[in-house]
Amino acid sequence: MALATQFIRRILGPLVGYIKGDVLSQGRSPVLTSIRSGVLASASGRIHGPIFGNLRSQIRIKIRSLTPSQVPSRHASATIIGLILGLLTALPAQCVNSEIFIGQSAPLSGGLANTGNGLILGTRIAFDQVNAEGGINGHKLVQVVKDDANTAEGMTKNTKAFLADPRIVAITGYYGTDNVAEQFKQSLFDGSPLAIVGVSSGARLLREPLIPTLFHIRASYAEEIDAIVRHVTGLGSKRIAVFYEDSPFGDAGMRAVEDAAKRRKAVVVARASYDERSTDVKNALSDVIASQPETVIMIATSAPAAAFIKGYKAAGGHAYLFGISTVSSAELAKDASPAILQGLGISQVLPFPFSATLPVVSEYQAQMSKYAKGTPYSYSSMEGFINAKVLVAALKKAGRVPTRESVRQALDNLGEVNVGGYPVTFSASSHVGSRFVDLTVVGRNGSLLR
Repeated sequence: MALATQFIRRILGPLVGYIKGDVLSQGRSPVLTSIRSGVLASASGRIHGPIFGNLRSQIRIKIRSLTPSQVPSRHASATIIGLILGLLTALPAQCVNSEIFIGQSAPLSGGLANTGNGLILGTRIAFDQVNAEGGINGHKLVQVVKDDANTAEGMTKNTKAFLADPRIVAITGYYGTDNVAEQFKQSLFDGSPLAIVGVSSGARLLREPLIPTLFHIRASYAEEIDAIVRHVTGLGSKRIAVFYEDSPFGDAGMRAVEDAAKRRKAVVVARASYDERSTDVKNALSDVIASQPETVIMIATSAPAAAFIKGYKAAGGHAYLFGISTVSSAELAKDASPAILQGLGISQVLPFPFSATLPVVSEYQAQMSKYAKGTPYSYSSMEGFINAKVLVAALKKAGRVPTRESVRQALDNLGEVNVGGYPVTFSASSHVGSRFVDLTVVGRNGSLLR
């Protein structure tokens, strides 16, 4: 409705007045030629993006080039309608819109709401920054957000809505291995060029074989786990227990631990799983304690990890404890004291957001201060920010009026993009943009340290 009102006020009103007051007074009749003129004006490629500022002058140029005729003035209304229809039928949807719409589904409710809201926030501040600088070729970026409550059903519903909305030219920031995998089990993207830029999952099943729709900006879980195993075996730890979620995500992580341990002549002494929708970890805890490990690697989300850590420490456990990037120190702190969490290691796949050691972190912190003042820094908002920065780089290479097809092509041909010291590289044969892994540890007061 707003677009139609804008078109009527800024184009049709002045156009009607111009044709009646200027063209018809000269005895000219653009009944048929105006249709041709409108089509030519839009097909010529000179009408783009925010078109309303220059469309009237282009129409005048076309009309003044028409030859006089003797058609009576009663054809004036047909003339106007012909010109309007010629323009509207020839303009693609993205040319009329002065905005670029990006879809984002995330867990905004439920146990992972803080993570989901962080992803949304990071994307938003990056888009706010771009829009403040004039947008993409004059187009404003619009973030279309939908809550999936961290369920495959919710994400599927949202994906179908994005696919059906012709305004959406790309998707960013999907969360969760099982949720994302379900989209491809249902073949939702078959026949569609719509791309997903940035997926909060490091699962191998979403990377091998290559899925044309997905563009990954974080390292894999296997690479995180390899970094952990390399670190602890370097300290002399050879007995490793795995505490993992009973799901495709957890199974993949457990297998990655086995592979990394084998490469470094370590032994997996326990494989203890828990139900993915529960924080009841008693049975898994008993299995791990009985195995007398020197290191425990947790393939888990924050709430069950916190329950395990508390139980393990209460039972007198002294092994090294490590979680992967699905564990958030801020979320752990809601369920466990700093004294309990002290010494916990967590692998990370993004730059440390709490100190400006890289230009991208300085930029992220500046935009947080500007657009989300008072909101704590987090890895989830950092991830949303970097996802958006990479997507923006592709949009800038996707033509004056980005489409689903041109965005996908731009991503396939993106090459290396240096996001403030965090390099991301895509090609048609590789959609894994980064292999960066960092190890952090929870300090005495509960904060993360490097």
